[in-house]
Amino acid sequence: MFKKINLIPGLSLTLLLFFSACQKEAPLTIDNESDEVHYALAGVSTKSANKFTNLFNRFGNGWTGGDATYSIALPDGRTVWMFGDSFLDTVYADYSRPSSGLIRNCFMVQTGGAMTTLCGNTIDAPQALVDTDDPADEWYWPGDATVIGENLYVFFMYFIRTGPDAFDFAYLRTDLVTFSLPTITETSRNTVYTNNDILWGASLMEDGDYIYVYGAEQAFLTKYAHVSRYPADDITAAPEFWNGASWVSTEPATNVGRLEKQSGLPVEASAQFAVFYSGGKYRLVTQEDLFSPNIYTWEALAPTGPWKKRQTVYVTPETGGDLWTYNAFVHPQFTTADGYMLLSYNENSMNFFDLFEDARIYRPKFIYFKYL
Repeated sequence: MFKKINLIPGLSLTLLLFFSACQKEAPLTIDNESDEVHYALAGVSTKSANKFTNLFNRFGNGWTGGDATYSIALPDGRTVWMFGDSFLDTVYADYSRPSSGLIRNCFMVQTGGAMTTLCGNTIDAPQALVDTDDPADEWYWPGDATVIGENLYVFFMYFIRTGPDAFDFAYLRTDLVTFSLPTITETSRNTVYTNNDILWGASLMEDGDYIYVYGAEQAFLTKYAHVSRYPADDITAAPEFWNGASWVSTEPATNVGRLEKQSGLPVEASAQFAVFYSGGKYRLVTQEDLFSPNIYTWEALAPTGPWKKRQTVYVTPETGGDLWTYNAFVHPQFTTADGYMLLSYNENSMNFFDLFEDARIYRPKFIYFKYL
């Protein structure tokens, strides 16, 4: 069933899987953080997060490059990092890699500075952690996640190939995949969203009596944010949907229920964005779409908005030439004593062969930021 596939990355059945063949990797030496503030705008300050950037500076024996970069804290203190298209191969001292294929998703489990790669099959012959019968033509990319009781729940977006070219694929649905803890073993997957115009699972926020799950509507040349919600103790319940005025049990038409700015216009978002609560306000952080280097934030007094006070958080310095960055995401569980939160973004190249010349291109980059 396993196929290695060479495709441009990142453009992006109950099973019981065991991963004993995926080896545990040695602890890493992590550089100290720099306290130098390297980018600041009115209302926001950032500084480097070398500890996390270097954490993913990997040379083999597991994950060596990927995108998506979601994270979830487990009750036992570990962190699960969830990646989409990923390389699991050798990286040489000059940062080049052999011409190898990708798998569509995998996890990295962080225990302190030690990392364990979770994939299907083995490290030497890997397949996606959440796989399909035909991984060349149908696959899952991960979304956000939550932990309830003894289970880790992860939203996975299901895609199919529609033609021979790199961008010939389409989103069909989102499934909720359940993993038992502490082994992180898949026990079930269930389809929960079938509107193929909205990539549900882009972000998840736990708040009071509810879990809010956000999605990105795929409109022409841009994307718009939507939200649904579940009871806080039951992510497997039927969701409610925001229709722009109230919560309803049936999903409204695609262009109804877009999250709105204070002006009444819809909030634009990338395919992956972050919503969280901080400083007495709800925050939405997104990268501007269409290959923009700009990462910005909105604030609101409710999970549904209206959203106001757009601020630029960061402008990614890597963007230029064939290189581009995308899908910024916030990891609030990693907040420093002085109030800085961790933010990641993905880097890629329009020239797929660049990823073999320099493996560092296709790895997440991290900064810290805080609201002033």
